[in-house]
Amino acid sequence: MGLSIYYFVRIILIWLLCLLSVLLHELGHALGYRISGGKAGWKVIVGSGPRMIGKSKYIFCLIPAGGYFIPEEEQETNQAKILLYAGGPVFSLMQAVLYGIIYFCFPEFVRPGSNLYEILLSVSAFLFYFNFFQCLFTIIPIRYRVVCRGFESDGLQIVHALKNKESQESHMDYKSNTDD
Repeated sequence: MGLSIYYFVRIILIWLLCLLSVLLHELGHALGYRISGGKAGWKVIVGSGPRMIGKSKYIFCLIPAGGYFIPEEEQETNQAKILLYAGGPVFSLMQAVLYGIIYFCFPEFVRPGSNLYEILLSVSAFLFYFNFFQCLFTIIPIRYRVVCRGFESDGLQIVHALKNKESQESHMDYKSNTDD
């Protein structure tokens, strides 16, 4: 395979797998939503920038960075919100572990020096780091000020739900103590 084709294949493969990684992250949110009793109506936007394909439930954009899970209705309980927001980072972490296993274990079964070996190593290493940092940057409780203009990370949404849960529990404890 020529050098230019080799790099083209690697770049296209990484781009497609990054879109898949973002999709799986967002589907992690969808799974948390469904487990917590959410209805079937939801939408996933994968990536950012110009829209490439998609009409109703799944929309794919050109740049494989960022994404949104949009439920039909907001979760009512704090436990349901925690499940919803934790699903994405958990799926990203599982993908990082999978690509880490591929990077560290599977190249032993492929002939070193072959094109398949080089592609497998470079793509799995890139996707390991991509998913690891996707998990890390979504689980850290922050408000994105530059890229997403005020959008709150999954971790910050979880912190809000935990604080709300604690305040509700302390309110219930206070109310039960005053009723005695």
